[in-house]
Amino acid sequence: MGSRSLKSAFVGGLTGGLLNRSRTRGLTVQALSDLNFTIQKGDRVALLGHNGAGKSTLLRLLADVYAPSQGRIRRNGHIAPLINKSFWVDTDLSGRHAARAQYLLSRNTIDGFDQFLDQLVEFTELADFIHLPIRTYSDGMKTRLQFGLLTAFRHEALALDEGIGAGDQWFLSRARQRLSEFLGQVGTLILASHSVELLTQFCNRGLVLNHGRVVFDGPLHEALTHYSKGVTAS
Repeated sequence: MGSRSLKSAFVGGLTGGLLNRSRTRGLTVQALSDLNFTIQKGDRVALLGHNGAGKSTLLRLLADVYAPSQGRIRRNGHIAPLINKSFWVDTDLSGRHAARAQYLLSRNTIDGFDQFLDQLVEFTELADFIHLPIRTYSDGMKTRLQFGLLTAFRHEALALDEGIGAGDQWFLSRARQRLSEFLGQVGTLILASHSVELLTQFCNRGLVLNHGRVVFDGPLHEALTHYSKGVTAS
């Protein structure tokens, strides 16, 4: 193996994607390839894979944050994304105004908003910060507000990356209870996580990704077994 191919193999192992080289675009990484699967309404799907396997990219594709460069995705509904710490509204708005906009969009009225806001503040523990611009919030505070707003209303589906709350003990405790209540409303979930406990609690199906490809799709317990064997060796 030459030095160039050795370097490509090493970088490919780190990124989890497939390296491509062309004269016009140079060296690129193909994050996902050859995907073909269906998620039915009510499915609770765990995305399993090593870091760089393509889980976050797949979540963004499913939630229509990214558009596929090849192939197509057919959706029969909207998938709400909770997959990064960036906010979906102008961060110069206060948390209250962001909540009001989301409430109006979901309910088509502002009747009952004051009570909704009180419940949101109690859940997120933002206190008076709810009246300050979102740009002044820490990442954890933004996550709390996002999660609180997204799970306060009925959604057809939610794409969730557990890593959004990494290191936030509030997220790991209170958000799980909130997510459980959300799932009780017959929502569809696509969850990327390394936590077996979290996946077992909320999911019934597993997709195992390896270097951008789905190498297993089936019942969660079988997917966990497949993943535990070490898919990176395949």
